[in-house]
Amino acid sequence: MELTIEQALQQGVSAHKEGRFEEAESLYRAILQAQPLHSDANHNLGVLAVASNNADAALPFLKTALEANPKIEQFWLSYIDALIKEKKFDNAKEILEQGKKQGVTPVNLHFIDGQINQNIGRLHEAEASYLQTIALKPEHAEAHNNLGNTLKELGRFGEAEVSLRQTIALKPEHAEAHNNLGKTLKELGRLDEAEASCRRAIALKIGFFEAHRNLASILRKLGRAEQAIESDRYAISLSQVYAEGTEPENPADNFSFKHPSSIEYPELYRAGMGTENTGGFLRAMAQMVRPKNILEIGAGYTTPFLLEALINNERVYDDGNLQASYFENYIYESKLVVIDNMSLGELSNKPGMKNIISSKYTEFVEGNFEGKAELLREKYGDFDFVWFDCGGNTEYIKFIDEYWNICSDYIFFHFTYTNGVPNGNHKIILNNVTGNPLIVDIVEPHKSKQGSITMVRKG
Repeated sequence: MELTIEQALQQGVSAHKEGRFEEAESLYRAILQAQPLHSDANHNLGVLAVASNNADAALPFLKTALEANPKIEQFWLSYIDALIKEKKFDNAKEILEQGKKQGVTPVNLHFIDGQINQNIGRLHEAEASYLQTIALKPEHAEAHNNLGNTLKELGRFGEAEVSLRQTIALKPEHAEAHNNLGKTLKELGRLDEAEASCRRAIALKIGFFEAHRNLASILRKLGRAEQAIESDRYAISLSQVYAEGTEPENPADNFSFKHPSSIEYPELYRAGMGTENTGGFLRAMAQMVRPKNILEIGAGYTTPFLLEALINNERVYDDGNLQASYFENYIYESKLVVIDNMSLGELSNKPGMKNIISSKYTEFVEGNFEGKAELLREKYGDFDFVWFDCGGNTEYIKFIDEYWNICSDYIFFHFTYTNGVPNGNHKIILNNVTGNPLIVDIVEPHKSKQGSITMVRKG
C-alpha cells in the first residue's frame, strides 16, 4: 500500500468520523491486507459493520481486535455489544466475565449486565444492575433510559416516567428516550403529553419507525383516526420486514422477494412529500439519457438519487451493444447543481446531506431560484435534465418564464395532478411552454396529492 499503516489508519478514522463509510472501510481493509491482526483496523471494521446492522459480520473482526489487544476496554465493549445485538447472550455473559479480569470498569460491567438481563427477561436483575450503574455514574443517560424501559416493562409507569425524564434532562436530543416516555405516558392515560413526546422523537430521528407506530396508536386512542392511518402508512414505509408470508418449502425459493423493499435513503425521506417513487424514477431516467448538467430546484429526498445517477454514468458497460461513434472524443464531466434557500451550514446539519454537499459532482446555490437563470447559464451552459419541485402556481409560472430557455432537453415537474386529475400546476405548464415539446404525464393513481410527474422534452 502506498500509504503507511499509520497514515491509512488516520485517514480511515477521519473518513469514519465524517460519515464517508465506504472510504473508511476501504482503508481499514487495505491495512488488514498488510497486517491481518492489526487491532484498530479490525475493531473499526467491526464497528462499521455493527452500524450497518450487520453485527454477525462484525464479530470476527471484533474478536480478532480483542485477542490482539485485550487491554483496550473499548474492544471488550464493542465485542459484547455485537454479541448482544446478535442475541448471543450466553456468549456475551462469558466475555463479560473475562472482561472483569482484564480491567473493564465497574460502571460498564453493571451496565452491560443490565442489558443482558433485560434482553433475556430477567427484569428485576436488570433493574438492580442499572441502579448500580447510576450509583457509580449518575450522569449515565443510557442507564437511566434503560432503567425507565425496564420499569415500564415491570408495569411501574410512574417510576419509569421519572427515569426517562432524567434521561432527557441529561441528553435532550435522546430520541429513544422521548419515544419511551411517549409509551409510558400513554399507559398513564396522559395522551396529549404522550403525543408530544412521540412527535419530539420523530423530529429528532428521521425515519424512526417505532415512534411513528407508537404515535399511530396514541392518535387512535385520541380518536383522530385519519391522522393515525397516515402515521401508520409512514411506519409501514420505513419497516424493512412488514409483509406477511410463510417460509417456502424449498429453500432454493427463499429469495429476497418475500418482503417489499425498504425505502432508500430513509434519513432524507419526509412523509407526505410523495417522492418515495420519484427518486428511483429520476435516477433511472438520468442513467438512461446520460445528461451533462442536472439542475435540481429544492434539495431533499431526490438529491442523492440524482447524484448517484451521475456517478453511475461514469461507468459504462461494454456488453457489445455500445455505439462506437457516441464515444469518439467523449469526456463525461457532469455536474449536479442544486438551488436551495437553506444555507450550506443548515443543509450540512440535515441527516444524510453532508456527504452530498461535499461531493465533487455537486454544487449548491444558496437562496431562491428566482433571478438566477442567466447566471447559471453563464457558468454551466444549458441544463439537459431538470427536476423542479418547488412551491405552487406562482413558482411554476416564474420557473417557466425564467428557466425555459436554459433547459435543453428533459424537464420534470412534480405534483401536477390531484386525486388523479390535472391541477393548476399542470395547466400552467400547458399554457406557458413554447414550441412543440413532448409532454407526458405519469400519474400515481393511489395518491391524493404529491403523486404525479409531468415530463417535458423540448424539441
